Amino acid sequence: MFLFIISMLLGRRRDLAADSAGTLLAARPRPRIVDDHYVPETGPFVLVANHYERPGLKVFWGGMLASYAVSQRRSADKALHWLMTSEWYNFRLGPIPVPIWLLRWLFRRIAYVYGLVIVPRAVGQTMGRANAMRSILQVVDRERQPIGLFPEGIGKGQLIELQPGTGAFLAALSQRGIPIMPAGISEEDGALTVRFGPPFILEIKKDPTKGERGRLAAQQVMVAIGRLLPRPLWGAYTLQIEEALARGEKIV
Repeated sequence: MFLFIISMLLGRRRDLAADSAGTLLAARPRPRIVDDHYVPETGPFVLVANHYERPGLKVFWGGMLASYAVSQRRSADKALHWLMTSEWYNFRLGPIPVPIWLLRWLFRRIAYVYGLVIVPRAVGQTMGRANAMRSILQVVDRERQPIGLFPEGIGKGQLIELQPGTGAFLAALSQRGIPIMPAGISEEDGALTVRFGPPFILEIKKDPTKGERGRLAAQQVMVAIGRLLPRPLWGAYTLQIEEALARGEKIV
């Protein structure tokens, strides 16, 4: 933590996977990594994971565990470049509200230190989102490295509907031939657990409307994640996951 704070203040790069190993792997019970053989050893991919958190366990712990797991399976391009929101509204340290400008500075610093991609939270920030898309394509298309995101954007446990535009964004990446790899994050026997599924390319019917395209993409992605989670976490996608089970698809 001390070295992280120094790096934040001085703007020095750090290895997220190495920092994750130095924190999470000392936890008891020890975090679990399941079916990491699905992680591609080379090339780009898009890791999609559920936004799992509860009081005392923030979503970034699951992200750190996934980052560590990815780094252990790859011989090169080990870093997983997470997409990160640009700001956090109504955040408090106890009773003290934290100013938005301070959080924006902090998030930009974290993004620089760990090689993350900032995505504007406000829908109206068109230019910022265009810049973020260019940064994403720089990572996956030209640098051939993986990215990661929590497509729900928010959440505390059970799966929820995706943020507007997320399905279409994932469909656009998949159409470029970049595989999507699902990861289910939960707690099993008290241990933080990340369970990986096989990478896949989204199947979208020919010439759908823009809204239908995004909806179909979102459903496929969230069902793939849900299959890796305990049933109580299926949430808004319970019916779709049950239909996948009825078709004979494997459910955890």
